[in-house]
Amino acid sequence: MNEQGTPRVRGDEGTDPLGQIRFLARAESRVRIVELLSESEAMTQRELRTQLDASRTTVARSLRSLEERGWVTNDDGYRLTRLGAAIGSEFSGLLDTVRQVEELSEFLRWFPTDEFAPDFLDVDDAAVISASEGDPYAPARKQTDILRTADRVRMLLPSVDLEGTKTIAEQVTEHGLEAETIVASGLEGTLESADFAPLLREKIETGRSTVLVSQAELPFYLGLADDGRVQIGVEDDEGFPRALLETTDDGVRDWADGLYREYREQARHKPAEEFR
Repeated sequence: MNEQGTPRVRGDEGTDPLGQIRFLARAESRVRIVELLSESEAMTQRELRTQLDASRTTVARSLRSLEERGWVTNDDGYRLTRLGAAIGSEFSGLLDTVRQVEELSEFLRWFPTDEFAPDFLDVDDAAVISASEGDPYAPARKQTDILRTADRVRMLLPSVDLEGTKTIAEQVTEHGLEAETIVASGLEGTLESADFAPLLREKIETGRSTVLVSQAELPFYLGLADDGRVQIGVEDDEGFPRALLETTDDGVRDWADGLYREYREQARHKPAEEFR
């Protein structure tokens, strides 16, 4: 404290809100101390050093700066003050939000604007698999996983590939999967080609698979499994998979069910005879 009783600060680490954030975020040791103390009534400096795996000097300097801010007090052990607890809680929430935004960024980048879509940032169990230079087809592989582990799936397919079609056909014909797919109208020629048609005909003839052709453009891949999982896959402008989000969130499921029904109501059934 200075002579007027206000915290001593350095550089741009002022007492305004942005300065407070800079002060805490600039040193990972401060962040970790606040996190640890928010989970404990009190901790000794030795306990903090052990948890942080940091030197005595680093921990002592961080504690001293936090005490100067009035966020930590040393009263039979270090503990957060009421101010420190409030700051720590809000900062922890900010970190969680930033981490979630970072994880969802590639998915949100390619997800089409839809005012009726859920706020994916509010989904607690969303897992996102993104394409990378080293593994450009990671989203596509995750998409096929649902076929191997579900008993029944419904899918919107804005694009198809031969390997994915083979996987669906195999799961239907050999493993008892029930599959209903709605495909984009522009894919009919591809699906009727010599490579695809036998696979589609075979799985439809089992009685466990239905193929429908959408009369409207399909904005993204959508997979709905009978176990509650929802998959949403987005592509770039050239049709390459960019990211896939998977969740069991009830709100997302309700939205996805409704969306699928809308496309199904206007889709045309395509029987096995058309795959000759």
